[in-house]
Amino acid sequence: MILWIKGKAYLNKEIKEVCINFDRRIKEIKSICKPDIDLPQGTLILPGAIDLHTHIRGLKLSYKEDVVSGTSEASYGGVTLIGDMPNTIPFVNTVETITTKLKEFEYYSRVDYFVYSGVTKDLEKVDKLPIAGYKIFPEDLEKEETFEVLKSRKLKILHPEVPLALKSNRKLRLNIWYEIGALYYVKAYQNVHITHATNIRTVRLAKELGFTVDITPHHLLVNGEKDCLTKVNPPIRDINERLWLLQAISEVDTIVSDHAPHASFEKLQPYEVCPPGIAAVSFTVPFTLTLVSKGIISIDRAVELISTNPARILNIPYGDIKENNYANFTIIQFNDWRYSTKYSRVIETPLDGFPLKASVYMTIVQGKASNLEGEVFPVKGINPFGEDK
Repeated sequence: MILWIKGKAYLNKEIKEVCINFDRRIKEIKSICKPDIDLPQGTLILPGAIDLHTHIRGLKLSYKEDVVSGTSEASYGGVTLIGDMPNTIPFVNTVETITTKLKEFEYYSRVDYFVYSGVTKDLEKVDKLPIAGYKIFPEDLEKEETFEVLKSRKLKILHPEVPLALKSNRKLRLNIWYEIGALYYVKAYQNVHITHATNIRTVRLAKELGFTVDITPHHLLVNGEKDCLTKVNPPIRDINERLWLLQAISEVDTIVSDHAPHASFEKLQPYEVCPPGIAAVSFTVPFTLTLVSKGIISIDRAVELISTNPARILNIPYGDIKENNYANFTIIQFNDWRYSTKYSRVIETPLDGFPLKASVYMTIVQGKASNLEGEVFPVKGINPFGEDK
Protein backbone atom coordinates (compact mmCIF):
# COMPACT_ATOMS: atom_id res chain seq x y z
CA MET A 1 0.00 0.00 0.00
CA ILE A 2 1.29 3.44 -0.96
CA LEU A 3 0.66 6.15 1.64
CA TRP A 4 1.19 9.87 2.07
CA ILE A 5 2.30 11.33 5.38
CA LYS A 6 2.30 15.06 6.02
CA GLY A 7 4.12 16.97 8.73
CA LYS A 8 7.28 18.77 9.72
CA ALA A 9 10.29 16.70 8.70
CA TYR A 10 14.07 16.89 8.92
CA LEU A 11 15.01 17.03 5.25
CA ASN A 12 18.36 18.08 3.75
CA LYS A 13 19.46 19.61 7.06
CA GLU A 14 16.30 21.72 7.29
CA ILE A 15 12.98 21.33 9.04
CA LYS A 16 10.23 21.67 6.43
CA GLU A 17 6.50 21.02 6.17
CA VAL A 18 6.42 18.26 3.55
CA CYS A 19 4.43 15.35 2.15
CA ILE A 20 6.20 12.01 1.87
CA ASN A 21 4.88 9.25 -0.40
CA PHE A 22 6.03 5.71 0.45
CA ASP A 23 5.40 2.02 0.54
CA ARG A 24 8.44 0.04 1.76
CA ARG A 25 10.64 2.72 0.24
CA ILE A 26 10.25 6.47 -0.13
CA LYS A 27 8.71 7.20 -3.52
CA GLU A 28 8.29 10.97 -3.65
CA ILE A 29 8.61 14.09 -1.52
CA LYS A 30 6.63 17.25 -2.26
CA SER A 31 5.06 20.21 -0.52
CA ILE A 32 1.33 19.56 -1.01
CA CYS A 33 -0.75 16.37 -0.82
CA LYS A 34 -3.91 14.83 0.54
CA PRO A 35 -2.34 12.86 3.40
CA ASP A 36 -3.30 9.42 4.64
CA ILE A 37 -1.44 10.25 7.87
CA ASP A 38 -1.71 13.86 9.07
CA LEU A 39 0.50 14.28 12.11
CA PRO A 40 -0.49 16.46 15.08
CA GLN A 41 1.16 19.77 15.79
CA GLY A 42 4.46 19.53 17.64
CA THR A 43 5.68 16.33 16.02
CA LEU A 44 8.82 16.04 13.90
CA ILE A 45 9.62 13.33 11.34
CA LEU A 46 13.23 12.16 11.51
CA PRO A 47 15.05 9.51 9.47
CA GLY A 48 14.59 6.19 11.23
CA ALA A 49 16.97 5.76 14.17
CA ILE A 50 19.61 3.00 14.07
CA ASP A 51 21.26 1.27 17.03
CA LEU A 52 24.51 -0.45 16.03
CA HIS A 53 24.93 -2.30 19.34
CA THR A 54 22.27 -4.36 21.12
CA HIS A 55 22.07 -7.78 22.76
CA ILE A 56 18.59 -9.06 21.98
CA ARG A 57 19.58 -12.47 23.43
CA GLY A 58 16.99 -14.97 22.16
CA LEU A 59 17.80 -18.62 21.45
CA LYS A 60 18.62 -20.32 24.79
CA LEU A 61 18.86 -16.93 26.54
CA SER A 62 15.26 -15.98 25.77
CA TYR A 63 14.53 -15.92 29.49
CA LYS A 64 16.61 -12.71 29.63
CA GLU A 65 15.06 -11.16 26.49
CA ASP A 66 13.54 -12.54 23.30
CA VAL A 67 13.20 -11.06 19.84
CA VAL A 68 9.60 -9.93 20.39
CA SER A 69 10.28 -8.20 23.71
CA GLY A 70 13.62 -6.69 22.66
CA THR A 71 12.52 -5.36 19.29
CA SER A 72 9.21 -4.12 20.73
CA GLU A 73 11.24 -2.12 23.26
CA ALA A 74 13.37 -0.78 20.38
CA SER A 75 10.27 0.32 18.47
CA TYR A 76 8.84 1.94 21.60
CA GLY A 77 12.09 3.94 21.75
CA GLY A 78 11.93 5.01 18.09
CA VAL A 79 14.68 2.66 16.89
CA THR A 80 13.86 1.26 13.44
CA LEU A 81 16.98 -0.88 12.85
CA ILE A 82 19.02 -2.79 15.44
CA GLY A 83 22.31 -4.68 15.27
CA ASP A 84 22.43 -7.83 17.41
CA MET A 85 25.60 -9.11 19.05
CA PRO A 86 26.60 -12.80 18.87
CA ASN A 87 27.20 -13.63 22.54
CA THR A 88 24.10 -15.65 23.21
CA ILE A 89 23.76 -19.42 23.69
CA PRO A 90 24.72 -20.97 21.38
CA PHE A 91 27.41 -18.45 20.43
CA VAL A 92 26.67 -17.08 16.96
CA ASN A 93 29.73 -17.64 14.75
CA THR A 94 28.94 -20.56 12.42
CA VAL A 95 26.80 -20.94 9.32
CA GLU A 96 24.27 -22.93 11.34
CA THR A 97 23.98 -20.57 14.31
CA ILE A 98 23.88 -17.44 12.14
CA THR A 99 21.14 -18.97 9.98
CA THR A 100 19.15 -19.90 13.08
CA LYS A 101 19.52 -16.42 14.53
CA LEU A 102 18.44 -14.75 11.29
CA LYS A 103 15.37 -17.00 11.11
CA GLU A 104 14.41 -16.04 14.66
CA PHE A 105 14.51 -12.36 13.69
CA GLU A 106 12.71 -12.99 10.41
CA TYR A 107 9.78 -14.57 12.24
CA TYR A 108 9.51 -12.27 15.25
CA SER A 109 11.26 -8.91 14.84
CA ARG A 110 9.13 -5.74 15.17
CA VAL A 111 11.86 -3.60 13.58
CA ASP A 112 14.53 -4.05 10.93
CA TYR A 113 17.55 -5.98 12.12
CA PHE A 114 21.01 -7.28 11.29
CA VAL A 115 23.38 -9.59 13.07
CA TYR A 116 27.09 -9.77 13.72
CA SER A 117 29.06 -12.98 13.76
CA GLY A 118 31.53 -13.66 16.50
CA VAL A 119 35.14 -14.40 15.58
CA THR A 120 35.10 -17.63 13.59
CA LYS A 121 37.46 -20.29 12.28
CA ASP A 122 35.16 -20.74 9.28
CA LEU A 123 35.66 -17.26 7.84
CA GLU A 124 35.36 -18.21 4.17
CA LYS A 125 31.82 -19.54 4.60
CA VAL A 126 30.63 -17.09 7.24
CA ASP A 127 31.81 -14.05 5.28
CA LYS A 128 29.41 -14.95 2.46
CA LEU A 129 26.36 -14.82 4.75
CA PRO A 130 24.03 -11.77 5.00
CA ILE A 131 25.67 -10.39 8.15
CA ALA A 132 26.81 -6.84 8.90
CA GLY A 133 30.20 -7.87 10.18
CA TYR A 134 32.00 -9.25 13.22
CA LYS A 135 32.13 -8.52 16.95
CA ILE A 136 35.56 -8.78 18.55
CA PHE A 137 35.52 -9.32 22.32
CA PRO A 138 38.55 -8.86 24.61
CA GLU A 139 39.27 -12.60 24.75
CA ASP A 140 39.39 -12.67 20.93
CA LEU A 141 42.49 -10.48 20.90
CA GLU A 142 44.53 -13.54 21.89
CA LYS A 143 43.18 -15.75 19.08
CA GLU A 144 45.00 -16.29 15.78
CA GLU A 145 41.76 -16.42 13.79
CA THR A 146 40.84 -12.91 14.95
CA PHE A 147 43.53 -11.41 12.75
CA GLU A 148 42.13 -13.23 9.73
CA VAL A 149 38.66 -11.91 10.56
CA LEU A 150 40.10 -8.39 10.77
CA LYS A 151 41.07 -8.70 7.10
CA SER A 152 37.41 -9.08 6.09
CA ARG A 153 35.93 -6.15 4.19
CA LYS A 154 32.91 -6.26 6.46
CA LEU A 155 32.58 -4.09 9.55
CA LYS A 156 34.52 -5.17 12.63
CA ILE A 157 33.22 -3.92 15.99
CA LEU A 158 35.70 -3.95 18.85
CA HIS A 159 34.83 -4.14 22.54
CA PRO A 160 37.84 -2.10 23.71
CA GLU A 161 39.39 -3.88 26.66
CA VAL A 162 42.62 -5.87 26.67
CA PRO A 163 42.42 -9.60 27.51
CA LEU A 164 44.12 -8.93 30.85
CA ALA A 165 40.97 -7.09 31.94
CA LEU A 166 39.15 -10.42 32.07
CA LYS A 167 41.73 -12.06 34.32
CA SER A 168 42.51 -9.46 36.96
CA ASN A 169 40.60 -7.90 39.86
CA ARG A 170 37.53 -6.05 38.59
CA LYS A 171 38.67 -2.81 40.22
CA LEU A 172 41.65 -2.80 37.87
CA ARG A 173 39.22 -2.44 34.95
CA LEU A 174 38.69 1.10 36.14
CA ASN A 175 42.15 1.79 34.72
CA ILE A 176 41.31 3.39 31.36
CA TRP A 177 44.54 2.06 29.84
CA TYR A 178 42.96 -1.40 29.79
CA GLU A 179 40.52 0.14 27.34
CA ILE A 180 42.87 2.31 25.33
CA GLY A 181 45.41 -0.48 24.92
CA ALA A 182 42.92 -2.66 23.02
CA LEU A 183 42.93 -0.25 20.07
CA TYR A 184 46.60 -0.95 19.41
CA TYR A 185 45.81 -4.61 18.72
CA VAL A 186 43.76 -3.61 15.66
CA LYS A 187 45.48 -0.41 14.53
CA ALA A 188 46.71 -1.92 11.26
CA TYR A 189 43.23 -2.82 10.00
CA GLN A 190 40.45 -1.01 8.17
CA ASN A 191 36.68 -0.72 8.60
CA VAL A 192 36.97 -1.04 12.37
CA HIS A 193 34.42 0.48 14.73
CA ILE A 194 35.13 1.06 18.43
CA THR A 195 32.02 0.63 20.55
CA HIS A 196 30.99 1.98 23.97
CA ALA A 197 34.06 4.18 24.51
CA THR A 198 34.03 5.31 28.14
CA ASN A 199 36.58 8.13 28.03
CA ILE A 200 37.60 10.87 25.65
CA ARG A 201 41.11 9.45 25.12
CA THR A 202 39.64 6.31 23.56
CA VAL A 203 37.44 8.44 21.31
CA ARG A 204 40.32 10.60 20.11
CA LEU A 205 42.71 7.70 19.57
CA ALA A 206 40.03 5.87 17.58
CA LYS A 207 39.63 8.88 15.30
CA GLU A 208 43.41 9.25 14.92
CA LEU A 209 43.64 5.61 13.82
CA GLY A 210 40.92 6.12 11.21
CA PHE A 211 38.22 4.19 13.08
CA THR A 212 34.61 5.11 13.75
CA VAL A 213 33.52 5.20 17.39
CA ASP A 214 30.43 5.39 19.58
CA ILE A 215 29.42 6.09 23.17
CA THR A 216 26.43 5.05 25.30
CA PRO A 217 24.12 7.20 27.44
CA HIS A 218 24.81 5.13 30.55
CA HIS A 219 28.54 5.82 30.39
CA LEU A 220 27.62 9.51 30.49
CA LEU A 221 24.86 9.46 33.08
CA VAL A 222 25.17 6.63 35.60
CA ASN A 223 26.93 7.81 38.74
CA GLY A 224 29.58 5.14 39.08
CA GLU A 225 29.44 1.37 39.51
CA LYS A 226 27.80 0.82 42.90
CA ASP A 227 25.92 -2.47 42.61
CA CYS A 228 24.74 -5.14 40.17
CA LEU A 229 22.25 -2.76 38.58
CA THR A 230 25.05 -0.39 37.53
CA LYS A 231 27.61 -3.09 36.69
CA VAL A 232 28.62 -2.98 33.02
CA ASN A 233 31.67 -3.66 30.83
CA PRO A 234 33.65 -1.49 30.24
CA PRO A 235 32.84 -0.02 33.66
CA ILE A 236 31.29 3.36 34.41
CA ARG A 237 34.05 5.92 35.01
CA ASP A 238 34.29 8.61 37.68
CA ILE A 239 32.61 12.01 37.39
CA ASN A 240 35.64 13.71 35.79
CA GLU A 241 35.92 11.11 33.03
CA ARG A 242 32.18 11.29 32.40
CA LEU A 243 32.28 15.06 32.08
CA TRP A 244 35.15 14.79 29.60
CA LEU A 245 33.19 12.11 27.73
CA LEU A 246 30.28 14.50 27.36
CA GLN A 247 32.62 16.73 25.36
CA ALA A 248 33.01 13.83 22.94
CA ILE A 249 29.36 14.12 21.91
CA SER A 250 30.65 16.43 19.16
CA GLU A 251 33.42 14.00 18.11
CA VAL A 252 31.91 10.50 18.08
CA ASP A 253 30.18 9.02 15.07
CA THR A 254 27.11 7.61 16.77
CA ILE A 255 25.44 6.82 20.07
CA VAL A 256 24.32 3.28 20.94
CA SER A 257 22.41 1.62 23.75
CA ASP A 258 24.52 -1.53 24.28
CA HIS A 259 21.15 -2.94 25.40
CA ALA A 260 22.24 -5.88 27.59
CA PRO A 261 19.30 -7.47 29.41
CA HIS A 262 19.54 -9.96 32.27
CA ALA A 263 16.86 -11.66 34.33
CA SER A 264 15.98 -10.07 37.67
CA PHE A 265 17.23 -13.07 39.63
CA GLU A 266 20.64 -12.73 37.93
CA LYS A 267 20.95 -9.08 38.90
CA LEU A 268 20.06 -10.02 42.50
CA GLN A 269 23.13 -12.24 42.77
CA PRO A 270 26.16 -11.03 44.78
CA TYR A 271 28.03 -8.19 43.10
CA GLU A 272 31.13 -10.31 42.49
CA VAL A 273 29.26 -12.84 40.32
CA CYS A 274 26.23 -11.01 38.88
CA PRO A 275 26.39 -10.43 35.10
CA PRO A 276 27.26 -6.97 33.75
CA GLY A 277 24.86 -5.11 31.48
CA ILE A 278 22.30 -2.28 31.34
CA ALA A 279 19.15 -2.62 29.23
CA ALA A 280 17.83 0.64 27.76
CA VAL A 281 17.41 0.40 23.98
CA SER A 282 14.38 2.69 24.28
CA PHE A 283 16.35 5.42 26.10
CA THR A 284 18.86 6.48 23.45
CA VAL A 285 16.65 8.38 21.00
CA PRO A 286 14.65 10.38 23.61
CA PHE A 287 17.90 11.17 25.43
CA THR A 288 19.63 12.41 22.27
CA LEU A 289 16.66 14.63 21.41
CA THR A 290 16.57 15.86 25.01
CA LEU A 291 20.10 17.16 24.43
CA VAL A 292 18.64 19.13 21.51
CA SER A 293 15.84 20.50 23.68
CA LYS A 294 18.40 21.63 26.28
CA GLY A 295 20.55 23.35 23.62
CA ILE A 296 23.52 21.02 24.20
CA ILE A 297 23.59 19.77 20.59
CA SER A 298 21.85 20.85 17.40
CA ILE A 299 19.15 18.88 15.63
CA ASP A 300 21.68 18.35 12.81
CA ARG A 301 24.06 16.66 15.25
CA ALA A 302 21.29 14.56 16.78
CA VAL A 303 20.25 13.18 13.39
CA GLU A 304 23.87 12.44 12.56
CA LEU A 305 24.27 10.50 15.80
CA ILE A 306 21.13 8.38 15.64
CA SER A 307 20.50 8.02 11.90
CA THR A 308 22.85 9.39 9.25
CA ASN A 309 26.21 8.22 10.61
CA PRO A 310 25.21 4.66 11.55
CA ALA A 311 23.71 4.24 8.07
CA ARG A 312 26.97 5.50 6.58
CA ILE A 313 29.02 3.11 8.72
CA LEU A 314 26.84 0.21 7.55
CA ASN A 315 26.64 1.49 3.94
CA ILE A 316 22.90 0.85 3.64
CA PRO A 317 19.98 2.98 2.28
CA TYR A 318 18.85 4.38 5.63
CA GLY A 319 19.66 7.53 7.58
CA ASP A 320 18.18 10.20 5.30
CA ILE A 321 14.69 11.05 4.13
CA LYS A 322 15.18 10.78 0.40
CA GLU A 323 13.72 8.90 -2.54
CA ASN A 324 14.49 5.17 -2.70
CA ASN A 325 15.66 4.93 0.91
CA TYR A 326 13.68 2.56 3.11
CA ALA A 327 10.55 4.18 4.57
CA ASN A 328 11.75 4.08 8.17
CA PHE A 329 10.85 7.13 10.25
CA THR A 330 11.20 8.10 13.89
CA ILE A 331 8.53 10.68 14.72
CA ILE A 332 9.20 12.54 17.94
CA GLN A 333 7.60 15.23 20.05
CA PHE A 334 9.10 17.47 22.69
CA ASN A 335 7.48 17.00 26.10
CA ASP A 336 8.41 16.25 29.69
CA TRP A 337 8.33 12.68 31.02
CA ARG A 338 10.40 10.24 33.08
CA TYR A 339 11.98 7.16 31.59
CA SER A 340 11.10 3.53 32.20
CA THR A 341 11.11 0.42 30.03
CA LYS A 342 7.79 -0.87 28.72
CA TYR A 343 8.18 -4.04 26.62
CA SER A 344 11.57 -5.39 27.67
CA ARG A 345 11.74 -8.29 30.10
CA VAL A 346 14.00 -6.01 32.12
CA ILE A 347 11.84 -3.93 34.45
CA GLU A 348 14.58 -2.09 36.37
CA THR A 349 17.50 -0.05 35.03
CA PRO A 350 19.74 2.64 36.58
CA LEU A 351 18.18 5.12 34.15
CA ASP A 352 14.65 4.69 35.51
CA GLY A 353 13.02 8.00 36.36
CA PHE A 354 15.52 10.04 34.35
CA PRO A 355 13.78 13.29 33.24
CA LEU A 356 13.51 13.56 29.47
CA LYS A 357 12.20 16.33 27.24
CA ALA A 358 11.49 14.30 24.09
CA SER A 359 9.42 11.18 23.45
CA VAL A 360 8.54 8.99 20.48
CA TYR A 361 5.11 9.63 18.98
CA MET A 362 5.35 7.07 16.17
CA THR A 363 7.84 4.60 14.73
CA ILE A 364 7.44 3.59 11.08
CA VAL A 365 9.30 0.51 9.82
CA GLN A 366 9.19 -0.59 6.18
CA GLY A 367 6.33 1.85 5.58
CA LYS A 368 4.13 0.54 8.42
CA ALA A 369 3.40 1.89 11.88
CA SER A 370 5.39 -0.25 14.29
CA ASN A 371 4.62 1.96 17.29
CA LEU A 372 2.00 4.63 17.90
CA GLU A 373 2.11 6.56 21.18
CA GLY A 374 3.70 3.64 22.98
CA GLU A 375 1.57 0.84 21.54
CA VAL A 376 3.71 -1.54 19.46
CA PHE A 377 2.28 -3.55 16.55
CA PRO A 378 3.55 -6.80 14.96
CA VAL A 379 5.22 -5.23 11.93
CA LYS A 380 7.63 -7.53 10.09
CA GLY A 381 11.17 -6.16 9.98
CA ILE A 382 13.78 -7.04 7.34
CA ASN A 383 17.52 -7.70 7.24
CA PRO A 384 18.95 -5.07 4.86
CA PHE A 385 22.02 -7.22 4.34
CA GLY A 386 19.79 -9.94 2.95
CA GLU A 387 18.34 -7.68 0.27
CA ASP A 388 19.67 -5.77 -2.72
CA LYS A 389 20.83 -2.36 -1.48
